[in-house]
Amino acid sequence: MVLDITLYLIAFVVVIQFFYHLFFHIRFLFYKSKTSLDYDFQKPVSIIIAARNELENLRILLPLLQKQNYPKFEIIIVDDRSNDGSFDFLYDERNKDSRIKIVRIDHTPEHISNKKYAITLGVKAAQYDYLLFTDADCYPESSNWIAWMTTEFVDSKDFVLGVSPYLKQKGVLNWIIQHETFITAIQYLSYAFAKTPYMGVGRNLAYKKNIFIDNKGFNDHLNIVGGDDDLFVNQYSNAKNTAICIQKEAHIFSYPKTTWKSWLGQKNRHLSVGKFYKKKHLTLLGLQNLTHVLFWILVPITILVSFLYISEFQLKHYILISFAGLRIFSWSCLHFFASKKIKFQSSWLSWWLFDCVYVFFIIILGIKAFFSKPERWT
Repeated sequence: MVLDITLYLIAFVVVIQFFYHLFFHIRFLFYKSKTSLDYDFQKPVSIIIAARNELENLRILLPLLQKQNYPKFEIIIVDDRSNDGSFDFLYDERNKDSRIKIVRIDHTPEHISNKKYAITLGVKAAQYDYLLFTDADCYPESSNWIAWMTTEFVDSKDFVLGVSPYLKQKGVLNWIIQHETFITAIQYLSYAFAKTPYMGVGRNLAYKKNIFIDNKGFNDHLNIVGGDDDLFVNQYSNAKNTAICIQKEAHIFSYPKTTWKSWLGQKNRHLSVGKFYKKKHLTLLGLQNLTHVLFWILVPITILVSFLYISEFQLKHYILISFAGLRIFSWSCLHFFASKKIKFQSSWLSWWLFDCVYVFFIIILGIKAFFSKPERWT
């Protein structure tokens, strides 16, 4: 009886996990990226970057943006109360390049988070209809970043979701950051491929200016620290108006957090925003995470029960227990083939290990984020 209940339960959990693999994740594997740029489309683009005390990063990023192989674009840097010499640097650069535009913030209103206020001013300052966003501590993989992202603005698309990996470094923390970012990318891109977009990353995101203006920007979640990217996408993207760009030349790389405290704080902000997603997205993501957690809780229980009741094993029990192996195998295959589409390198053993470790990530940070109150940056 105990043996049957345990094996049927893990099989049931695996079946639900397979639903996500077959309905969502597999679309990522079979998606074919465009192989050539659409030179006929290339409309003027406004790149918007909100920055605070990012002088050293701006010294690296700005020249890379200036070298973009694109006919017409502007670079809007919103300097949010910097005191590290950023404004002076930008002022000098603007005198050398008319494509650079500076928006200076000396004070942020109390009713809105700082970054959302900065982005709002950047959008209002943009003279072009197509907006492309990144952060100061990022850099484009190639000089064709703008061209590839904007190539997806066809067939009346309003949003383009890009990919933004973190730089690979040594250490356990970076190992977790690399895998977690990769899993997140597979998830939000797969959902978008399945015509159910629910988030994007502000390090590599594009949308039309009218989408922001017509919907009054971040008006529905002004005082929440996060959400300038994922909540906005969650609210206004849909099956028809959202495109995806996973071309490797369109990747934006970012410098990862280097301390546990800073990374945990970042993840807590990001996850606490998730509870404001649409109900259908919360349900889908909640069930996916729940079955993921249950699977790895049931695996050791199944092993123990199988060992204790090995004498009672029948054919059906071997079939049921094989479900667990199929789930681990399918998840590994998903990782392997997905890593070929976006820049990520890891071993099979590393994927299996993180798949298990990810359970603790979901439980601990998920619960903490759910009960967290909205914060403000100061």
